[in-house]
Amino acid sequence: MSASTFPTPEAAETAFYAAFEARSLDAMMAVWASDDSIACIHPMTAPLNGRAAVAAGWHSMFEAADRFSVQVEIAHQIREPAQVIHIVREYIAIGQETEPRPPILATNIYRKETDGSWRMVLHHASPLQVGGTPPSHTPPAVLH
Repeated sequence: MSASTFPTPEAAETAFYAAFEARSLDAMMAVWASDDSIACIHPMTAPLNGRAAVAAGWHSMFEAADRFSVQVEIAHQIREPAQVIHIVREYIAIGQETEPRPPILATNIYRKETDGSWRMVLHHASPLQVGGTPPSHTPPAVLH
């Protein structure tokens, strides 16, 4: 288990995005649960399951760019005594970009560990909109 403790899911999330911006693999992995029941899905990629795969994925991202600037806003949250789900919009600028790219929608799930600390168990990020203009309303579902 990591020496870092996160007394709330919000503290874990703050540390997650600070590690993202710092491109610190050690700080990033300190936020995640210590067992292999974790998963990460970066935009447009296959799932990374388990600590080794998640660490390799973040290492690859950190090596690909010399700078990340991330702004986050919570879109929705679901709170249970031992699990919290945050759906957030991420606004990310990479490298020397001065303006963030189109938003990414991410689901971050945190679990309360036996020591009382909150740890991330899932980060799933995907583009908020891929091409085209979204419909002004959701069309009705056709079942047959």
